[in-house]
Amino acid sequence: MPGRDMLNLWNRCDGTRPLESFPPAEQQTLQRWHEAGLVLAAPPPDPTARADLTVVSPHPDDAQLALGGLLAARGGHVVGVFTEETWTRRPYYRSRPKLTSDLLRAEELAACRVLGVSVAMLGFPEAPHRPAWRDGFLTSEDDIGRIVHTETELFGALLDALGPQLVGAGVIAAPLGVGGHVDHLLVREAVIALIGLKVISPDRVLLYEDMPYSVFGGSASCREGLAPRAEIGPLHEVPAITTPAHAMAKGEALRAYRLQVTPGTITRVLRQGSGGETGAFTETLWAPRRWEYSGPDLGVTER
Repeated sequence: MPGRDMLNLWNRCDGTRPLESFPPAEQQTLQRWHEAGLVLAAPPPDPTARADLTVVSPHPDDAQLALGGLLAARGGHVVGVFTEETWTRRPYYRSRPKLTSDLLRAEELAACRVLGVSVAMLGFPEAPHRPAWRDGFLTSEDDIGRIVHTETELFGALLDALGPQLVGAGVIAAPLGVGGHVDHLLVREAVIALIGLKVISPDRVLLYEDMPYSVFGGSASCREGLAPRAEIGPLHEVPAITTPAHAMAKGEALRAYRLQVTPGTITRVLRQGSGGETGAFTETLWAPRRWEYSGPDLGVTER
C-alpha cells in the first residue's frame, strides 16, 4: 500500500466504523497494525449498558486492571485522581517525563474508548512527585492515620474534587488498597470520608481489588486490616460476573497501556478472573457490612 494511502487509512482509524466496512486490502493492513499494537479494536457499543457505574481510579490503568470487564459490560464513568504521573519501565520515556505524562493520559483515553466509558482526570500528582513520598510510597493499614495527616491540604482538595464526581452515581467502586500504595489508600480514605460527610451514600459503595497487586499477594491481609474499623466492619464478597466477550474487551483496553502494563501482567490479570470451563469472567469487589450495600446486582449473563 503506497505511503499516501497508508496515511489516509491511519487518519480514518478514529473508532467510528467497523473493520468490515474497510476494503479487504485495508483490513489486512489494519490487522497487521493491530498485531503490532499500533491500533486497538473496540467492541461495538452495547445499547443495553446501564452506564450507572463510577469507578474511582488512583492512576490511569487502575480502573481497567481491576474492573475492565465490568466497565465493558455495564458502561459508566472513570474518575482518575493522580493522573499526573511519569513512571515507566522504558528508559527512553523515563528520561522524558513530560512526554511520558502526556502519553499516559492519552493511553487512558484510548482504553476508556475501547470500554465505551467516559473519563474525568483530576490532575493530582502521583506520590513520587510529592515531597512526603519521594523516598518511598508503599505502606500499610497500620499507617493510615499518618498517611492522611501527612498531606491534610491534599486530602481536603481530594474531597473537594471527588465529591461532585460521585454525587448521584448509581454504584461507586473505590480501591480496597491491596498492595499498600499510598495513592490507592488516600483515594479509598477520601471516599470513606465523603460517606462520613454524607456527600455520598454508603449503600452504593463497593471496594475493588487493586490489580495487579491482588494477583501477586491476595487481598486477605488488607481486608483483615480494615475489618476492625468501626465505620467499616467485616467485608463480604460481591462478585461481578461477566462474559468472555467482556474479558476480551478488558484485555484489548489494557493493551493501550504500552508504557506501564506488560503483556505478562495482562495475561495474569485475565487468568485471575477466568472461569475455565464455565466461560464466566469474574472480578471481585467487597462490601463492608456497616455500609449495607443495596445497589444493583453486578452480574451479566450475556452480551
